[in-house]
Amino acid sequence: MLNKLNSKMKWTVAGIVVAVLVALGASGAYAAYFVHKALPGVKIAGVSVTGMTRDQVKESIAQRVEDTIVTFDVDGATSQTTLADAGVTVDVDKTVDEVFEGNKNFFTEMKALFVKKDVAPVLVTDDVILSEFATTLAESTGTVAQEGTVVLGGDGVTFEGTEAVAGALIDTKTVKDGVLTQASTLTSGSVTLSPVQREPKVTTEDAAEKATEANALVAVDVSINTGTETVTATPAEKASWIEVTTNEDGSLKAPSVNLEKATAWVQATAEASNTAVVNGVNNVNSAGQVLTVFKEGQPGKNVNNVDAIAQALVESVNALTAYSAEFTYDEVQPTYESRQVAEGAGNLVYQAADGEKWIDLNLSESTVIAYEGGTVVGGPYYMVPGAPATPTVTGTYHVYLKYAKQTMRGDNVDGSKYETPNVPWVTYFTGSYAFHGAPWRSSFGWSGPGGSHGCVNMPVEAAKFIYDWSDYGTTVVSHY
Repeated sequence: MLNKLNSKMKWTVAGIVVAVLVALGASGAYAAYFVHKALPGVKIAGVSVTGMTRDQVKESIAQRVEDTIVTFDVDGATSQTTLADAGVTVDVDKTVDEVFEGNKNFFTEMKALFVKKDVAPVLVTDDVILSEFATTLAESTGTVAQEGTVVLGGDGVTFEGTEAVAGALIDTKTVKDGVLTQASTLTSGSVTLSPVQREPKVTTEDAAEKATEANALVAVDVSINTGTETVTATPAEKASWIEVTTNEDGSLKAPSVNLEKATAWVQATAEASNTAVVNGVNNVNSAGQVLTVFKEGQPGKNVNNVDAIAQALVESVNALTAYSAEFTYDEVQPTYESRQVAEGAGNLVYQAADGEKWIDLNLSESTVIAYEGGTVVGGPYYMVPGAPATPTVTGTYHVYLKYAKQTMRGDNVDGSKYETPNVPWVTYFTGSYAFHGAPWRSSFGWSGPGGSHGCVNMPVEAAKFIYDWSDYGTTVVSHY
């Protein structure tokens, strides 16, 4: 008896195991099939998308949106529109994401076999387009009601009131609800509208009165003393600050100066009067000790009372009282960076950084020496500088122009013209002053009468070295 019972139990367990294995196999195949397809029972606005891929679902939505037409019946006249023309679109990506929400794991995929899902399209409304569409519908009924408004005239200075007109009005909300109803189902349908005749809440006289008040604000004088000049707001600038808003009942408020717009003008005026800080650079040795100032820093100044002036300006102009103020400033001190001087350059006329190219133009010695940092890499080359009547300039300059060969022209001291063709290896460092070869000279290393027109005359090979070696921007220090 016991043996028979055990035998039956073995067969029952075996049957269950087989059934589970079969079920698992089927469910695995089901899950694999729908991994990239919409699950069973999934719809969008009542239409099944089961078995569709993402791209197919997107195509289906796009087609349904295109096919959805909303018909408006206005006093017996009909007008049709697509959803897009009425300012309503479907966010396709978000809608499709909702369709495939159940595909995220095995358990939600299996749940779809028992729980159906109808996805509502995710709608996006452009209220501006929708309002324009409602206005167009109203125009189709005859005269459209128009409120009196205050606008800035074409001169950008004078405010004007527009004419108020009694007429028909279509409720934008009714239009919007009608469009959204069809959009939510992605089906075509009809909406009946009843225009309402009404008088404008803002009359022509109201608008004209407020325009006059706005122009009175524009006429108020506004000025700010920056410390160096007095800046006066122009009528156009003041007009740009003024706004005319409405009360909850639709009537116009008194014109007033907008604080944000006035602040922007004060801020712009302040920024124009600020002085930017110029940070300096110190030459230091390898131990960090300051040797000289390479670049002198300059303090700056920033206006510190912009908000206070703007607030007072608004209050004064709104009270029709002339306003003047004066900027106050915070001084900003420069900071100094360190520029390490090359070894051996500490006592030279120019304290160059390590490896920095520069040219020492010594007018007392009539020499040119090329340096990299504190190391001589070319020269000294003897030269002839400008004659006493046309001296070579002194100062710190930079190479900015080169010619392998050039015809030079200019004026002699007596007013006559000179022209020298084929001048070789020309390296300009400021204005018309340059290093160049002077093959017409037989000697160099002197200065005085008979010197150049201001350029640095050099032997041809020396001028070629300077031309080849120097870069645009290479520093030139000309000194006695």
